Amino acid sequence: MPSQVSHGLRPTLPSGPGYDKLRHLCEKAQTEFDCRYVWSDTCCINKESSSELEEAIRSMHRWYSLANVCIVHLAHSLTVEDFDLEPWFTRGWTLQELLAPKFMRFYGKDWNPISPEVSDGGDKANTTILTAITKVTGIPAAHLQHFHPSCELIAPIMTWSSKRKTTRIEDRAYALLGLFNVSIPIAYGEGRKAFYRLMVALASECTTPTFFAWAGRHSEFSNALPSSPACYDR
Repeated sequence: MPSQVSHGLRPTLPSGPGYDKLRHLCEKAQTEFDCRYVWSDTCCINKESSSELEEAIRSMHRWYSLANVCIVHLAHSLTVEDFDLEPWFTRGWTLQELLAPKFMRFYGKDWNPISPEVSDGGDKANTTILTAITKVTGIPAAHLQHFHPSCELIAPIMTWSSKRKTTRIEDRAYALLGLFNVSIPIAYGEGRKAFYRLMVALASECTTPTFFAWAGRHSEFSNALPSSPACYDR
C-alpha cells in the first residue's frame, strides 16, 4: 500500500483574523503568564451542541473568575485614549468578561500592552486604565476590581448592560445570568421572552426594593416587569 505520510511537506496552517487572534492569545498566555492551557469563547464552544452551549453560558462567569489571567485584545485601540471608540466595551457578552476576572491584561490592536506597567493586580490595579474604563462604561472602579454576583445589584448591572448590544436578542438576558448568579433554560428563538424569564427568576431571588425602581415600557408578557435593561437606566 502506498504510504499515507507526505515526506518533506509542512501542514498548511489556518489563516485569517480569527486564527491570528487565537495564535497571539496562546503566545501571550504561554510566554508572559506561563499558562499551559487557554480558553477562548470564539472557538472553545461547540455551538452545534445545545448542551455544551448551555453549559458554557451558565458557567462562563465562573470560568472567567477562576482564570489565572483574562487576556483582552482591543482591536481598535492603541492607548486608553481610544477606549471611547472601542467596540469591546459595547458588547453584551464582554460585561461579565470585564467584571468577573481578578487579573486582566489589555492588549491593543498591535498586540502590545495598553500599559507597559505590570503590577501584582494586573490592569485592574492600574489607575489610568481603571479611570478610562469607568469613563467609557460608567462602572465604578470598586466594582471593576471587586465585583461579586448578586441580585441586589440589579439596578447598576441593568444600567451597565443597557449601554451594550448583542447580536441575538436572547443574549441580552443570557449574558447577565452569571452576573446575577441565577439560572434559566437557554432557548434561542424565544426572542424577548428570554428577558422576561430572567426578570421572573430575579423576582424570586431579589430582596432589594430597587428591583422595582424602573420606568418605561413594560414587558409584553407582564405589566409588572420591565421590557429591557434600559428601563433601569435613569
